Amino acid sequence: MRIGVVQEAYFPPGSTLPERYEAMVREAVAIEQAGFDFYCLSEQHFGYGPATAAARRDKHHAQKSGAVSAPEVFLPYIGALTERMSLRTTSTVLLPFNNPVRVAERVATLDMLTGGRAELGTARSNNLSTLKTFGVDPRETKAMWRDSLDVIVKAFTEDDFTHDGPYWQFPEPVALTPKPVQKPHPRIYVSCSSSASHGDAGKLGIGAMTGGSIVGWQYVEEAAAAYLANIVDPEPLPGTVVNNSLGFFATRVHCAPTREEAFADAAATALAFIDINIGPGGRYDQLAPTSPDYSYLGNIREMQEHLDDLDYVMERTPYVMIGTPDFLVQQLQRITALGYNELMLGIEGMTHEANMQAIELLGREVLPALRA
Repeated sequence: MRIGVVQEAYFPPGSTLPERYEAMVREAVAIEQAGFDFYCLSEQHFGYGPATAAARRDKHHAQKSGAVSAPEVFLPYIGALTERMSLRTTSTVLLPFNNPVRVAERVATLDMLTGGRAELGTARSNNLSTLKTFGVDPRETKAMWRDSLDVIVKAFTEDDFTHDGPYWQFPEPVALTPKPVQKPHPRIYVSCSSSASHGDAGKLGIGAMTGGSIVGWQYVEEAAAAYLANIVDPEPLPGTVVNNSLGFFATRVHCAPTREEAFADAAATALAFIDINIGPGGRYDQLAPTSPDYSYLGNIREMQEHLDDLDYVMERTPYVMIGTPDFLVQQLQRITALGYNELMLGIEGMTHEANMQAIELLGREVLPALRA
């Protein structure tokens, strides 16, 4: 069982993005000290500005949306201040605006500078604004991701590599410089938001990171089953080692001595994040019609009817988890019983003080119970 923290630079009203970045550094150090196994930054572009905030002022979205658009720059700074925990780009977007050779170079550099602590999480983006701005056709993102993944694997594992794919061509042999410290390569993951994508990850022998659990507990169970059915007999890419890792991502997690304290700290950020993603006109609504590959995102109508009811959402799905240590242990054990062997906890959107309290309490009371 590996347990880590995911952050995306969300911050409450009254703060700023520079302040949030500085707080994230302090929180990352505390995360290692609390006993977590890994720390993740998601590649996200174009946080909501004043115009979007004004357009959604009648929604829950009162907090600012940050973004870590360059996790490959942020993580080495964290690496210099920590010694043990792994550092992962949770969702490096493998689309044409990220040349896969450059992705491999940056991960390998991080791996070298941190003594083999780098991990590569990949994605094909669930943000229509990002796709539009960079001129990417949503119907092609799955094929683009796979072609880029093939390039990265070759760069990691072959002394000299060439590639002739549908999107990337490297006809002359070249050698990745530097090579990763980890041999044959750092752990590779993909963000998954459908049962089919979980099955694909298992067949490729790479780790799956379960997102999209707002659909409900049944989806969480089906996603796990799809991955576990395929990872037993994978067909890994040439030169790779299997990363049998099924990780669950809870987008908003808070732990406090009482339920009332936890809700007071985290209810606002949880409701805001739910609205940003599944509210009418939110990210999933925008993306679902653009391609059959994203059609599963449309299965959120029931939750849209309960956007104001955090108790209802938490009963139907582990998308957010807010409560006491005992509640967190109960919820997370229910997830691991389905076969998940990695837990990814989103701790942010609250004040820095509340984030630190959650990190300390989780480390002291929740992590030991889960590992026992």
